[in-house]
Amino acid sequence: MIISPRYLFFIVLICMVMSVIPTAISAAVMHQTPTSSNRSEAARENALIPGTTAIINADGSCLRLRDAPEGNRLDCFADGSVVEVLQGAEIKGDYRWQYVSIDGRNGWMADEFLQPSPSVPSCGTSAINAGFSSSLPNNGISIQSWGGGTLSGIINTALADGCNATSFFVTVDGEWMGYRPNAPTFVNQAWFDYFGGEQVSAGTLMMMFCGTSSNQNTLAMARYPFLPAPIPTGSAPILTTGIRAAEVNSSAAIVIDEASGAVLYEQNAHDALAPASLTKIATAILAIEGTDLEAWVGSDVDSRTMYGSSVMGLHPGDCFQMRDLIRGLMLRSGNDAALAIGRYQAGSDEAFVHQMNTLLLRLGLTDSHFSNAHGLDSDNHHMSAYDLGMLARYGMQLEEFRDAVSSSVWTADGNRELTMYNINSFIYSYSGADGIKTGYTEGAGRTFVGSATRNGKRVYVVLLNSANYSREGTSLLNWAFDNHSWD
Repeated sequence: MIISPRYLFFIVLICMVMSVIPTAISAAVMHQTPTSSNRSEAARENALIPGTTAIINADGSCLRLRDAPEGNRLDCFADGSVVEVLQGAEIKGDYRWQYVSIDGRNGWMADEFLQPSPSVPSCGTSAINAGFSSSLPNNGISIQSWGGGTLSGIINTALADGCNATSFFVTVDGEWMGYRPNAPTFVNQAWFDYFGGEQVSAGTLMMMFCGTSSNQNTLAMARYPFLPAPIPTGSAPILTTGIRAAEVNSSAAIVIDEASGAVLYEQNAHDALAPASLTKIATAILAIEGTDLEAWVGSDVDSRTMYGSSVMGLHPGDCFQMRDLIRGLMLRSGNDAALAIGRYQAGSDEAFVHQMNTLLLRLGLTDSHFSNAHGLDSDNHHMSAYDLGMLARYGMQLEEFRDAVSSSVWTADGNRELTMYNINSFIYSYSGADGIKTGYTEGAGRTFVGSATRNGKRVYVVLLNSANYSREGTSLLNWAFDNHSWD
């Protein structure tokens, strides 16, 4: 992106500061003095994967941690010690050097002496937490380590922390590369060329620029409408038969065309009603955007005490990857998974709910408000059919979300094995169905968000407090596909 003189001044200032602050927040790179020559030819073919762990294998000697590749020694760690692999690898001299964290210290080690750990849970040992490494200022500049997630996750996490991110920068091959929200595409082209709009790895160092506004939420709504997930665009379908959809026996309903966002049918679509487990659509989106999907997450939730709840089956001390928890959330509608996700991602139930409401504001969905991550009946916890349809439309642009809601079965392999089947019977019974979620509580009644695709066209249906969501969902989707024409 093009950097203005004002930003360039700040960047130079930060670079000067970073040259004298600890390696943990330095953009420099790291390694260790070789003890023999021509060793780079023997280095492993591929670099270690950020977010994983590795074991020091130095033939019985300690392995030196350095402040830069071939730089100054910071410490020496015993053979067999476990290190956390961070973002950053560089070939210099006779070694490939890997940026790592060990015992709370960050630095560089020669990766020839680091053996990848077996794929086993490492809950509680990771040096990389979800989100940012420290609180963001409302106004100013800070250096952060990002815990993994997408561009949307960076923006949403910052907004929830009170930071209106005016721009942020990472270092690539020793050069600063930035992203500026709401800027024309060409300004951010280098970012998209490098990251492809996908995951920004756990452990990535960022320089965040935060601006202020008298109303952060209003600004969020104005700046980030359906950004940056690529919502498809197209002309609204045309009703060609003149046949109108029959009214349904639900408190609220809506049918939405994906490509155009056009409302094809609605009934009390903006009424604020209890959504039950449809809430978990937002929880899943936040988890996908704001975490490293390979991260191991420890559970402090005991599903055995959650009487009457739908659960994934977590016990205290369980350790599963975030990708597993998302399946437990969406396939099994696990209230326990919702709690585990929120606590890992935001640190507390309350902080995660704040992120959920920030997501609503970022997407401009104003009929809704959350007070928990799972959807059990609660004061001031409500959504409209319209907001649910648009939220689902947004979520279905995320590959991980689409895969989760359309899967019939998933086996989570953590500290123990859990096989989970999708309880959404609609994906088995309706031709072309590819999601999304069912829900039920006494206060909400039966709730449903369905999606189906025919001839490359996807349509969404939402039913709240429905007498028979399967029959009514089938009727409305058939009506939409059979009576409309797409260009």
